[in-house]
Amino acid sequence: MHIRQYRPSDKQALRRVCAVTAPTYSTDARRDALYAAYLDYYIDCEPEYCFVAATDADEAVGYVICAPDFKRYRENYFSKRLPYSAKLLKSAPDVWLSKRAEAMIVKKIASRYPAHLHIDILPEGQRMGLGTALIDRLREKLSSDGIPGVFLVCGASNVKGVGFYRKYGFEEVKKIPGSIVFAIGTSDSNVR
Repeated sequence: MHIRQYRPSDKQALRRVCAVTAPTYSTDARRDALYAAYLDYYIDCEPEYCFVAATDADEAVGYVICAPDFKRYRENYFSKRLPYSAKLLKSAPDVWLSKRAEAMIVKKIASRYPAHLHIDILPEGQRMGLGTALIDRLREKLSSDGIPGVFLVCGASNVKGVGFYRKYGFEEVKKIPGSIVFAIGTSDSNVR
């Protein structure tokens, strides 16, 4: 296994990882919502902040994706000039509303931790250190670009995810209904 930069040819493989790790999105419309909400913007608009965990045969088993400036992300994502928000609103208005509300709630957190991430790893790639390696690589990139911190939102019922973020060193900065917001600095002294 190795960590490498995202390539456009990875898009379908990353969509598969995204779909497998989110089983509640089981219909085509819900999968379209999933991609619009949690994947496509990042790989299409911020690919330099997206990293892939791949097998020796270079098959993707996981990824970390990131928008380095949450304020810019929020403005772009919900604008009419990009398709992501409109696709999400059409295929899953409940997810759109949740994402819109979440964006307002974390606005203040983003002033200290301007980047935000999503990470997914297939079950067969978990518990192998890939999550740590992916986040380490992302934090190195963010730090080298002068971005002081990164946050994420994790479902409170995601026991494995919550445990991983705490063990890695993320700080719990806010609880929102059904979720926990975690954050961590990116400076070299904080990189594991």
